[in-house]
Amino acid sequence: MLRINFYIVAIILAQGSLSADDWDTDIAPIFQSNCVKCHGGAKKKGGLDLRSYESLLEGAESGPVIVHGSAEESELFRVVLKGSDPHMPPKGQLDEKNINDLRLWIDGLKKEPVGQNKSSPKFEIPEDISLEQAIDFALNKFWSEQGIEPSSNSSDEVFCRRVYLDVIGRIPSIDEVNHFLLAKSPNKRETLIDELLRRNEHFSYMAEIFNAILLGRESVKKKDRSEREKNGWLDYLEWVFRTNRPWDLVAKDLVLSRPNEGVESGSSWFLFEQKNDHSEMAKLTMSTLLGKRIECAQCHDHPVAPEIEQRHYWGMVSFFNRSINVQTNKGMRVAERATGGHSKYADLSGKSHSSELVLLGNEPIKENIDASHKDHSDLYVSVPPKEWFEKKNKDKKGYHLIKVDDAPVPKFSRRQKLIELAFSDKNPSFAEAFVNRVWALLLGRGIVHPVNLMDSAHPPSHPELLQRMGRDFANSGYNIRKLIRSILMSRTYHLSSYVSAKVKPLPQTFSYHIIKPISAEAFSKSILIAMGYYPDEHGEFKNVDAEKLRREFAAKFPDLFPEVYSPTVQQALYLSNNKTVEELFISDDNRTLSIIEKQDSDINKVRESFKLILGREPDPEEIKVGAKFLERGPGSLKHFCWALVSGSEFRMNR
Repeated sequence: MLRINFYIVAIILAQGSLSADDWDTDIAPIFQSNCVKCHGGAKKKGGLDLRSYESLLEGAESGPVIVHGSAEESELFRVVLKGSDPHMPPKGQLDEKNINDLRLWIDGLKKEPVGQNKSSPKFEIPEDISLEQAIDFALNKFWSEQGIEPSSNSSDEVFCRRVYLDVIGRIPSIDEVNHFLLAKSPNKRETLIDELLRRNEHFSYMAEIFNAILLGRESVKKKDRSEREKNGWLDYLEWVFRTNRPWDLVAKDLVLSRPNEGVESGSSWFLFEQKNDHSEMAKLTMSTLLGKRIECAQCHDHPVAPEIEQRHYWGMVSFFNRSINVQTNKGMRVAERATGGHSKYADLSGKSHSSELVLLGNEPIKENIDASHKDHSDLYVSVPPKEWFEKKNKDKKGYHLIKVDDAPVPKFSRRQKLIELAFSDKNPSFAEAFVNRVWALLLGRGIVHPVNLMDSAHPPSHPELLQRMGRDFANSGYNIRKLIRSILMSRTYHLSSYVSAKVKPLPQTFSYHIIKPISAEAFSKSILIAMGYYPDEHGEFKNVDAEKLRREFAAKFPDLFPEVYSPTVQQALYLSNNKTVEELFISDDNRTLSIIEKQDSDINKVRESFKLILGREPDPEEIKVGAKFLERGPGSLKHFCWALVSGSEFRMNR
């Protein structure tokens, strides 16, 4: 077994311990857990709102609550100390770690963090410029107003690795790197972007990523990968990106579940996998397609986003609670009954309310059928079979299937009404939710962060830009490929991750490239590339079980949008003791090791290792340390290469 000693593992962990700004990681969670019920959302006792750094700076009715650089002089800090009067929280006590974190944070506020001023002047983005120009216009204006000097452009070596990882989900081979670096055209970056967007690897990679986004990581116990494959879900997603299907039509496919035959049938799995659980259907649709989490409003109005009320949660459920899984001669579908679905819910006072068909930000939809109406054939577009009306076929949980020739379609479809409200130009947040998610995939952080919390408690860092991008996306006919290309072509995407400023701007300024962890899919394929296993023209790997490796990595590295990236000890140990990867090292097909071993000196072996695995030249210190490590003799090269693969740099896209 190839193993890395504990010292090396410790170094790897230390290198990978990255974090966002202190507010996001250390302070906001304290207030979220202990304070915002009374100081945020619908309630702002004493005029104090602790939902964001900006609202904190506004202070309370009595004035400012923090003094930059002095916790002892800050009222906010004094009231959380033991024995203080008044004391906050009134019926609890922050633990010592939280108190200490708060002290250190306030003491460290010598001045406002760059790019986090109280307010930013609003401006208009010219309409007669392209989307990539609009991105750069908006951010250039923001940087100028905030006094931020953005990073310079990344090197060609860094850009090449970055765009390969983001677009096709793997690092480039050494030949691909050299081909790009030797190109003389001033437009070679644009050429590479266009070439990668046409590859089969792009379509399959995006299918895998959106499989995780839309339905979550599969697991043996809950979400079986084989079911998604067998029922055409992954084939459908790949078809979406191969044909560049408009995103509004994709959303309609997923929620309506009335596809044509063939590959489109796989879209039904989106709702079908929820096993007739209407609450799950509602939460999934809101989170993945509209960028909002509504489960916090199941029992009461949302505690920190007052616009999300309890009635909105139950209203969203009502759009789905006539849905039922069926098996047709065209495959599985999620059919819809014409009656029923009239439920009640209770608020915190115990008062009962009838649920309404209501989408957040819209008036309730009136329906002519009440709870007394019985289901009958006149309420359907075509007459359903008699078994559709049998009592034994109602209210079944799980994958239970009613077998019918075709899925009955009611004349009044609740899910159709939801589509008309939610997935059209009438609802700008639909386009903005997708734009924000793609932005986060490519740039390491959403304009709204986290990506599934697009509510008043999480305002966009660049509202003008998000609105313009959403509007452009809708006007393009929800063209996914155009959106991706526009972001990739923007200057913002090409920036270096290196920051020369003494005070590092906050990540939400996007004034430098945010170093982000690569996806599990990209990680597993990149290891194969690093070991000299290259895909064919269809993106398939020969003589190696790439799918087995992908599944293992998807289980160990599941997050696509970590709020804060911090590798775990379990992940490091998994990498250092992985039998599947060990087999790649000892295999005769490991072309990387064979190339490195042919080098005439340890120094050159170190250089070749860095180029083949990390895509760059090592610095003098790395050469020195690496060459000394190789002096250990037989087996040291395998250990050295595996240390590079296991290290934080390989796991990150810079």
